[in-house]
Amino acid sequence: LTRDLEKWERLDWHGISNRLAWKALVNILRQRCATTTFRKADGKEEWSLMDKGRSVAKQLTERNEVQTITPITDQRFNLSGVRLSDLSQRLAYRMIRLRHKSKRPATRHNLESIIDNLVSKGEGGTKEDEIWTSLRVIEIRKPVQDFLWKCIHNAHRCGAFWKNIPDYEDRALCSHCGDLETMEHIMVQCQAPGRDTVWDLAGKIWEMKQAEWTRPSYTEIIGVGLQKWYTPKMKRRPTAERFWRILISESAYLIWCLRCERAIGHSDDTNWKHTEKEINARWTSTLNKRLHLEMAMTHRRFGRQALRKDTILGTWRGTLRDERALPDDW
Repeated sequence: LTRDLEKWERLDWHGISNRLAWKALVNILRQRCATTTFRKADGKEEWSLMDKGRSVAKQLTERNEVQTITPITDQRFNLSGVRLSDLSQRLAYRMIRLRHKSKRPATRHNLESIIDNLVSKGEGGTKEDEIWTSLRVIEIRKPVQDFLWKCIHNAHRCGAFWKNIPDYEDRALCSHCGDLETMEHIMVQCQAPGRDTVWDLAGKIWEMKQAEWTRPSYTEIIGVGLQKWYTPKMKRRPTAERFWRILISESAYLIWCLRCERAIGHSDDTNWKHTEKEINARWTSTLNKRLHLEMAMTHRRFGRQALRKDTILGTWRGTLRDERALPDDW
């Protein structure tokens, strides 16, 4: 309060945890006519009292027994809104989102599906914020991040999007299968050339990491950043998890690109399709580019942003051709 109060109020307390409680506290303090002073806790008794308060609050939160207390505030001492000189487009968008918290039904459904899938694997406690944060990990390229973000929001222009547009209703159906072309259909159901080949290639290279392979469901694809892998002794495998994020995200994005080339780029030729050889080459080229990019990112010229060499070695260990012939620090 003594150091950051002015800054918090300029930004309308955005990004401050327990912002409502802080605002109420400042409001009550300003109602006082006398000067308010603060001091640090002194002695074991006061520190023990503070620790006990935190412990009780944590226990009540875990048991969902928290009682909301509404403090008596005076509107005359409330400062609302962001100061114009401190307003940015990013901050304005986030403030708007705070006031409009309603979610699209499709978004809510996808988020609940991801959380339920993690709970079924014994990884409960995942929050929605963690799902969005998992899309921004460094292993997932920016275009792929945007692709997955749209998948969760069901924002891609396919399937039901075309149902209510006159004269374009036929675009809602898959040109190859005749079924409703949802993103789930494209990723895990469509029989058009491309999908099966990509997942088969992904399965072969994943098994080289000495891990069990099953084709990911659509929920696992859009929640790729949260997947955890363990050894038989139940120890986390961070490099395997890192490779999984790269492998699944790049494979899913390639399937989407192949679908767009077939359904949009060659819409005038219903018999056109990708060849098995072309799909294999495209997938191999995608992973090779990622490998060379990560190798380049270990260079010391990137300073603190450079990737650790042992991380890259562990990520790709077991997946390279003639790996034993390579030097230790390839």
